[in-house]
Amino acid sequence: MFQDLKSALPPKKKGVYAIRVKQAGVSVKEIYEKLYQLLQKLNWKMIEEKVLSRINRLEKINQCSIIYIGSAGTHKGSKNTLKGRYKEFAGRHTAMYPIWALVYFGWKLEFGWKETENPSQLEDQLKQKYKKLHNDKLPALVER
Repeated sequence: MFQDLKSALPPKKKGVYAIRVKQAGVSVKEIYEKLYQLLQKLNWKMIEEKVLSRINRLEKINQCSIIYIGSAGTHKGSKNTLKGRYKEFAGRHTAMYPIWALVYFGWKLEFGWKETENPSQLEDQLKQKYKKLHNDKLPALVER
């Protein structure tokens, strides 16, 4: 199940999720250059380093439309849900800044999910399949 990223309605359930590109916008190189210029104007090194460390992940975007794979509710007793992880794009998700940048520069993204009682296992399986198809690399915005 995939829905437009900006209006997705994931359930309050455990599961795995992915972000995929529906349509590319401004080139990643141009996005990086414009954001770098903006961050330089802040003149705040701590913020510049934090944001650029995330924005640098955009350079890994290639021909594959899947740019992130994650999970919700992986730990025993976890109250995290697909809906909760989706809401984290508004303030604390590791891929938040690159996602914002892509959307701002005209990229159309989708948020997809699959409910499962064992999200950790399914996430690992999906990432292994992804790596098998992509020269042992994870999706662009996944950092490990």
